[in-house]
Amino acid sequence: MRVVVCDTGPVLHLFEASALDLLERAGEVLVPATVDHEIARHIPDWPTRRPHWIRVDAIEQSETPFEQWAAQLGLGAGEVEAIVLAKSRRADWLLTDDATARVVAALLGLEVHGSLGVVLWAAASAHINRPEADAILQRLASSSLWISPVILAEARRALDALQP
Repeated sequence: MRVVVCDTGPVLHLFEASALDLLERAGEVLVPATVDHEIARHIPDWPTRRPHWIRVDAIEQSETPFEQWAAQLGLGAGEVEAIVLAKSRRADWLLTDDATARVVAALLGLEVHGSLGVVLWAAASAHINRPEADAILQRLASSSLWISPVILAEARRALDALQP
């Protein structure tokens, strides 16, 4: 089973787009404690509403040179913990919508995707059909996730290639 570690963004944005269930289909979903706390600041009653399939996982609390370096790049605690957790659990995917976190994670050898990537993966894997994917993309564009018109158009073109 695929191991997927998330930072706050994809969980929050997919929740806002009524598409959080796509993550359950992706594999075993892990979030570090800091991410769980960040999500709770945005979603009322998150501790009682958190789906059973999202597991809060602990990381070693020792500060490493990587964490110092990541902090200097402006990564937040949730992003850093998600990257550290993904590395320590040998995750198949790290999900983040933060551009800097994506670059850092990719440089560390992690396969990185964001909220839009989850939707495209779900369409490519036939977990959702074209109209569902279009609707989710539109809801993501209306969520707290900032998506440039260019990126949204690219996602729609990718969807066209997957499910014409």
